[in-house]
Amino acid sequence: MVFLYACAVALLVWSVAAIQLLPRVRDAGRPLAWFAGALALATAACVVYGAYGLARYGDWLSISTAQALHMLLGEGNPALRRAESAALNRAAGVYLNLNIGWTLLALCVLQFHSIGVWSRIAEARRRRRRGARSRSAR
Repeated sequence: MVFLYACAVALLVWSVAAIQLLPRVRDAGRPLAWFAGALALATAACVVYGAYGLARYGDWLSISTAQALHMLLGEGNPALRRAESAALNRAAGVYLNLNIGWTLLALCVLQFHSIGVWSRIAEARRRRRRGARSRSAR
């Protein structure tokens, strides 16, 4: 179930930049880049906070993905239950024990990638529309 949530969030973040496909939206890249920058800053904050704990207390302070999900969804949430497959349970355990910074970094990369992909598609659509208008005006 955890992987389902992780995939849903990744898909949501990747598809946010698809708003550039709307015909009247010209400059959506700037707010999207701010959003990606916020994810990058959150990643950096997690790393800095973790390193601070390492320097100060000798232990990494940044929270794990499991701790963040437990804080967000509550203890004993059905979304965090074990799967039937032992391999899937091991993979989920590895993912949940990772620092939340890795998840934020992956979301940041996905956001930057989606801005590039969707802006190229949107620009190609606009060129085709401009070309069709100029041909019809002749």
